[in-house]
Amino acid sequence: MEAPYPITLNLAEKSVAIIGGGKVAHRKIEKLLLAGVIPTVISPQLAKNIDKTKINWIQDTYHRKYVEEMDIIFACTSDHKVNNQVKAEATHFQLVNNTSDKTNSDFYNLATLSSDDLFISISTMGKSPRMAKKIKNEIKEWISKRFHKEFE
Repeated sequence: MEAPYPITLNLAEKSVAIIGGGKVAHRKIEKLLLAGVIPTVISPQLAKNIDKTKINWIQDTYHRKYVEEMDIIFACTSDHKVNNQVKAEATHFQLVNNTSDKTNSDFYNLATLSSDDLFISISTMGKSPRMAKKIKNEIKEWISKRFHKEFE
């Protein structure tokens, strides 16, 4: 991604798919649920900590037919070939996050802090999610102490 443009999206009315059912998929699902999205998850299996009652689960491997009408797609499998296929088959109207290859993605996820009246995001341009999380936690502690603000 040469020149990213930061935005905050309202996904409440969007169709979102997650390809894969492991640890990375679980993290994406949890964040999407907090955003009011019920994602469609395409995976033959799900990690035990994924709540099947909160998602639309298609118990199968990736096939283009499952995501044709999706607005946003997260390719979260451990198979780089499948993740690249998801990106290659997407239309120009679909946004894809290939979690195994930031150079083959339309967007990155951000580390975020939110409260009723504040939303802060941190990005390392996909280079170091661990560093973004560390910075987020430091900012959270600073704001909590300085402004007595609690975050979700």
